[in-house]
Amino acid sequence: MDRSGFSLVCFNASPPESPHKGDVSSPAAEGSPGSASQGSAHRSARQALLERCLREAHEKAATQSSEPLWHGRIALSGLLLLGMIRGIAWWEGNVPGYSVFGMHFLTTTADFACLLCALPLFTSGTRGQCVQIGCVGPMLTLVFAMTIVDVGALCAYMVVATPRPLSPGAKSYVDVLEACIGVWEFALVASVCFQLVLCASSWRVYRELRMTGLYPPGSNPAGIGHIQEVSFLELICEAEDAKLVSDCECAMGKSPDNKGAKPTSQDSRQALVTTIST
Repeated sequence: MDRSGFSLVCFNASPPESPHKGDVSSPAAEGSPGSASQGSAHRSARQALLERCLREAHEKAATQSSEPLWHGRIALSGLLLLGMIRGIAWWEGNVPGYSVFGMHFLTTTADFACLLCALPLFTSGTRGQCVQIGCVGPMLTLVFAMTIVDVGALCAYMVVATPRPLSPGAKSYVDVLEACIGVWEFALVASVCFQLVLCASSWRVYRELRMTGLYPPGSNPAGIGHIQEVSFLELICEAEDAKLVSDCECAMGKSPDNKGAKPTSQDSRQALVTTIST
């Protein structure tokens, strides 16, 4: 049983071996109709195993990704609502000040970029075209970058912005609150929250697709091939690039200059072979 409660029978399944695997057949026997039928049966068994594992991988990914997909859809709906609020405020003549105009422009641009890029994945799910053509990784990197931009804009606003002066005779708490935070400030804080939720949801969906072997496209589903560990480096680069970085770090850790590193089993075997040969 895996962590989601599913019993993936194909994880330990293997294609049936030919009963004549170790026999040395003559050329006449190899070209016989019986040999051809055995090869066809072997290919059919492998094809059935691949289809079964692929179907179970899709079912597991859809089940495990249902919650983050809904969270992402709610975050995208919130970003769309914030865009409408900003548009209405601009139409009514409520424009942010010159000193903070650039920050609001950055966060508005980041929201629309995330809406355009993340909408295909969260509307079509794990079986959509976005997964099949390999766009989930670049989408995750863009959402992560836009989240960093949003958080940076909020931090810069908290340093630069100052409360607006109260109107004469205004003493209510609503007037004080409006002087401290207006519609644009509210949209900025809400945008950061929605962006964080969208980034976390995108990572959870991406990680589940990688763990089940459905991403990158063309990978073997779980149970057929070896599923590699998902690294946080894949937030900013593709899986192949993250693997290269990890391999370089492992190679540097095993270099001769690293005197404090413990010898590995491979180093011990190489030293034993060298001793025997000498």
